[in-house]
Amino acid sequence: MNRDDMLAKIETLYKGRATGDFSQFPEVLAPHAEFRFVGDGSTTMTFPGGKTTNPEEAGKDLFAQLDLLDRRMESATVEENRAAVHWRVVLRFKGGDIFEMELFDLWEFGEDGRITKGSQWLDTATLMDQMDEADMARSASETRDAVETAKSDAARVDSMDFGIGSR
Repeated sequence: MNRDDMLAKIETLYKGRATGDFSQFPEVLAPHAEFRFVGDGSTTMTFPGGKTTNPEEAGKDLFAQLDLLDRRMESATVEENRAAVHWRVVLRFKGGDIFEMELFDLWEFGEDGRITKGSQWLDTATLMDQMDEADMARSASETRDAVETAKSDAARVDSMDFGIGSR
């Protein structure tokens, strides 16, 4: 398999992840393909997609929680059945701020030309900070909504005549 074909298959995965269209995944992923974040398991398990080794499930979990706003391939090296890719990406957790970080992926391909394994190295500290900030923003928003609902409910109850104490 040549360099351009390998990079095109990786591009298909990233496009599907960015758009939520996973229909092309079976064409580029081997049936038993695996994906993992590299790092301390107690940290990487908290990442969107970090609880599974299935690339399609990881992609769907990432898409549901993390917007991939932009990405640029900084460099790629292909040797035999492996492709190493350095990315610069712009991301945002749902409800959070936009942030930029770098990723490094190592992809392995099977004899049929499909991806059998993907490993990703990333700035775990930045990702954890951004996840925490997005969680706090969502929590604050949910708390504001709950307070407004409670105020509305209280106003409605105050204006209702329950007939208590009247005969």
